[in-house]
Amino acid sequence: MEKQIVGHEQIITQLRHAIQSSRIAGAYLFVGPAGVGKETVAIHFAKSINCLELGENPCGACISCRKTDAGNHPDLQIVGPSGAWIRIDQIRELQKRIVFRPFEGVRKIAILREAERMNLEAANCLLKTLEEPPAESVLILLTANLDALLPTIRSRCQIIKFNPLPPNELARYLNEQFRLGEREALSVATLAGGAVGKALANLNSRDAEESETGQPADEGIPEILTTTDRLAVFRIAEHYGGDPDRLDVLAEWYRDLLLLHQDVSPDLLVHTYHVEALRQLVPRYSRLRLQAAIKTIFETKNALSRNINATLVLEVMTLKLMSD
Repeated sequence: MEKQIVGHEQIITQLRHAIQSSRIAGAYLFVGPAGVGKETVAIHFAKSINCLELGENPCGACISCRKTDAGNHPDLQIVGPSGAWIRIDQIRELQKRIVFRPFEGVRKIAILREAERMNLEAANCLLKTLEEPPAESVLILLTANLDALLPTIRSRCQIIKFNPLPPNELARYLNEQFRLGEREALSVATLAGGAVGKALANLNSRDAEESETGQPADEGIPEILTTTDRLAVFRIAEHYGGDPDRLDVLAEWYRDLLLLHQDVSPDLLVHTYHVEALRQLVPRYSRLRLQAAIKTIFETKNALSRNINATLVLEVMTLKLMSD
């Protein structure tokens, strides 16, 4: 069953028009934050191209649509990192398959997840296909970091930018689909940065934890906000290195402190269950220090996306947050 697409109406309209006017590009580059819906839209696009009913939207019932949903359509391949990288042998295998004429569908389609994680050999190998794409093929690259791709690759793709949903819109969707309370839905949407995939993953993780423990999931106030022990630096840095997405969560804690510093309504906070504890922390921080902390976290995320030494970057960030 195809995942529901939340938002991105303008992009869907653009891709639908490309199919209807027979102006499908040979290569697309979908750019946007992780969890924003790039892969869901890419699969919807592939499904629409090869749907036997040839309507405005994929019918979902023909053999082509059913095979796409089941992940076994002979004319659709999805390639992602093997370990830390997408390697040259994976690109060569993609090239071997995409060069043939479609077996059942209208076009051969390849979707490349996390394209920024191609090593240099793989990127240069893919460039040959982008320079001379097979006539009946479509290559869709997905990336959260446009700058990490070779300029020569970017220039040969039609770039489509995906933006996160406004938190209120995502909260409304979560409220309707999962019957979350308005405040809880807005909290989840804000914490996910408007990315529906990340919001759903957070909900699944929370539900799994509640099921396992029998208690509401609660990550607790991060140690970095409360400790003055410099010996904790390395442990804290290691904690964030284990899952870089935790940096988004950390930024939200600092954001909550900043909002309380500005004396806004507690209803606007993400971590509403910790209002009193956060209020006790507010006097430790100036407004400028909180703003600088949030900036430091996002600079660290950017450095990590450029494959800079993760351990060093996180240790520097931790020291800076504790000393500012």
